[in-house]
Parts: sequence; structure tokens; C-alpha cells
Amino acid sequence: MTTNINIRVEEELKQALQGCAKLENKTVSEVVLEAIKEKLENEYDYKLALLAYESVDLNDSTTLANMCAEAGIDYEAL
Repeated sequence: MTTNINIRVEEELKQALQGCAKLENKTVSEVVLEAIKEKLENEYDYKLALLAYESVDLNDSTTLANMCAEAGIDYEAL
């Protein structure tokens, strides 16, 4: 089920959205929805990357060969 959300934008942004929609042969709603989805996905990915980075022990001196061995990858074949 879909629902409507109304937003106020400056005339310049409205014209840009309309131009983009016309170039992509889409509706303004489709262009805005795609932009919102992309922004949310990027934010989610960024937050996950931060969490992963924070969980890394920067003092760990594990070698690539050791990491490959732990993952079951033949280091010599790389």
C-alpha cells in the first residue's frame, strides 16, 4: 500500500526534478522516491562500515596469510 507525502521545495528544485524526470522518462515521484531510497541505502551502508571499522583491533598484527588460512583460502594460490 502506498501513501502520499507532501513536501515543499523551492521553484528551482521543482524545475530540476521535473527536468530530471523528463530526461529519464519517469514521473517526479519516481525520481524523488529513487533518490530517497538511494540516500537511505547509502546511510545504512555508511553506518555498517563505521560499526565494522570500530570492531577492528588496529593493534592486531595478523598477516594476510593467517587470515586466508582462517577463511580456508589458499594464500599461495592468490
